[in-house]
Amino acid sequence: MKKNVAIVLLIAMVLFVTTGLSAAGQVEQAKPSGPIKIIYWRSLTGVAGEAQEEIVKRFNASRSDIIVESQFQGAYAEILQKLQAGLAAGDVPDLVLLDSPHLQIFAKEGVLVNLDAFVAKEPKAFLDDYIPGLLADSYYNKNLYALPALRSTPLLYINEDMLEEAGLPRKAPATWDEFREYCKRLTKVDANGETIQYGVGFTMGATTAHWYFQGAVYAFDGKISDETFAVHLTEPPAVAAATLWQDMVFKDKSAVPSTSHDDLFNKKVAMVFGSTGSMGNVMNRSTFKVLPAFIPGQVRNGVPVGGSVLAMPSTDKWRQWAAWEFMKYFTGTDSQAYLAEKTGYMPNSTSASKHPDLVKYYAANPQWKVAIDQLKYVQPQASVISLPKGTEILRQMVEKLLIANMDVNKVMAETKADLEKEYNENFK
Repeated sequence: MKKNVAIVLLIAMVLFVTTGLSAAGQVEQAKPSGPIKIIYWRSLTGVAGEAQEEIVKRFNASRSDIIVESQFQGAYAEILQKLQAGLAAGDVPDLVLLDSPHLQIFAKEGVLVNLDAFVAKEPKAFLDDYIPGLLADSYYNKNLYALPALRSTPLLYINEDMLEEAGLPRKAPATWDEFREYCKRLTKVDANGETIQYGVGFTMGATTAHWYFQGAVYAFDGKISDETFAVHLTEPPAVAAATLWQDMVFKDKSAVPSTSHDDLFNKKVAMVFGSTGSMGNVMNRSTFKVLPAFIPGQVRNGVPVGGSVLAMPSTDKWRQWAAWEFMKYFTGTDSQAYLAEKTGYMPNSTSASKHPDLVKYYAANPQWKVAIDQLKYVQPQASVISLPKGTEILRQMVEKLLIANMDVNKVMAETKADLEKEYNENFK
């Protein structure tokens, strides 16, 4: 026993000599003599990926004491899996771009660094510039664990040429009822009875199907779940949205499940849903004039906020400091104005939205401003999205509705039960 105590005392003495003690009596870690290298795990491809790489390049050029290495890790769902695997192996990045609902999972488990202490060292109004609706889901239990990075809302992308061909005005449908009528008129059937053009492709992406459906439910003045994780899928607004989507696929035959924006580019569909962050890719790839528009309203307008937040899993004091410096740069005014212009993602702050370069760009390209204009209708995503299997459960719900053509009330009841089970077993 005495031998063990002696070893502990020896280790403590070594720590004291090699690191020193702060005034508070806590061990101080000496700052590295050279540049501090940090690892940033990013997601997103195409324009959004290239724009992130440019931000990293600019930051590295501006600093001699910090080097950021950007590592692409795949889609948001892949980052979720890789971060979980990295935690098990004891190997995590210093910074990670997370799909905003995934913040709750890792903050709850104590994986992410609480940023309140970093904010406390900044000027008093540091957080005031961020748009509240975009900053809100960076918190867990009232503590800040992330900063808003590439934020988005769902949009409707429309082939304007097809509107004219169908005798429709070159403007977006304002309500879901009007949207349904648009789709009927935009659908084409050949002499053999085969549909060669659909009004809309309902996006079935693994991590996005739920997002667009949320927008429809919000428009019907409903919700998927509330802040207490109570599920509202069996209530009239959600049932109405689900019934509308299913009827358009199987009764009107004016809509089709879609997994790619290629259906828009290949002119299989006249309209698709997509992120504001997809605008750069959509505009660059299309061979026709695209009209980006609000998600239709109904009882009211409402859209879920989406996109990513920048969080810090780093376990090293000085790498945490360096990561915070890069977080501020990435989410700062100049970087956010650049990212918004290049990608279509929303600027995360008031100052970025008023940046002279962005104001000038929006004036010359007013269609890109739709992301800003729709901000007044933003709502938080459904709380159940933060459950480990929440996104997948909702994706399966949309698949049951639009591919399996299952009874709407049965699907909504089953999904509600599955989400409640997931909450009770893995999150409560």
